[in-house]
Amino acid sequence: MNAFDVLWQYRQAFFDGLVVTCELVILTAVGGSIAGIALEWACTQFGGHLRRGVDAVAFCVSAIPALVILFWFHYPAQAMVGVVVPPFWTALTTLLIINVFAVYRIVADAVQDFPKQYVAIGMVCGLKRTHIIRYIQLPLLLRSALPRWVDQQVVILQTSVFASLIGVEETFRVAQRINSVVYHPVVIYTSMALIFLATAGGGMYCAQILRSKFHRDLSER
Repeated sequence: MNAFDVLWQYRQAFFDGLVVTCELVILTAVGGSIAGIALEWACTQFGGHLRRGVDAVAFCVSAIPALVILFWFHYPAQAMVGVVVPPFWTALTTLLIINVFAVYRIVADAVQDFPKQYVAIGMVCGLKRTHIIRYIQLPLLLRSALPRWVDQQVVILQTSVFASLIGVEETFRVAQRINSVVYHPVVIYTSMALIFLATAGGGMYCAQILRSKFHRDLSER
C-alpha cells in the first residue's frame, strides 16, 4: 500500500478533513483581513495611544506560540467564564486573533513605506483625494502587501493542524484516525504531506510569483 492507495481508499475521510481545514483557513483569511485592515484604518485616523496599544498587543500575539494561545482559549479561558465552546470555534477564534494582528502589521508596514511624493504629485496634477486613493495609493499598497498576505495565509493553513489537538476533525486529526486503523504511519503522513504540498506549497508559489511580478523598490520617500 502506497500513499496514493491510502488517499484513494480513505478519500472521503481526507476530503472531509480538508473541508474543515479549508473552512478554518477561509473564514480566518476573510475575517482576519477585514478586521486587520479596519484596525490599521482606525490607527491611522486616531493614531497616538491607539496605535501604541495595538502594536503592543500585536507584538504579544506574535511572540506567544499559537499552540499556547489555542490551549489557553480551550481550557482556562472557558473554565474562567463557565462556558463550553465547540473546538472548531475555539480554533477559529485563535486563528482569527493571530491573523488579525498579522494582517494589521502587513498593512501598517505597507502604509508606512508608501512613498509620500506619489500623493503630492497627484495633488499637483489636480487629482481629487478619492482619485488619488483609488488610482495611486490602493494599487501600490495592494502590490506591496499582497505577497506577504498570501504568505501569512499559508502560515495560518500550517498552524491549523494544531486544531487537531483539541478535537477538531481537520486534515491532521483525520490522518491520525486513519493511522490508528491501518497503522501505516509512513504512508499516512506521506499522504498528508502531499495534501499540504499541494495547498500550502501552491500558496507559497503564488506568493513568490506575485513578489517577483509586482514588487518594486518604493523606499525613496
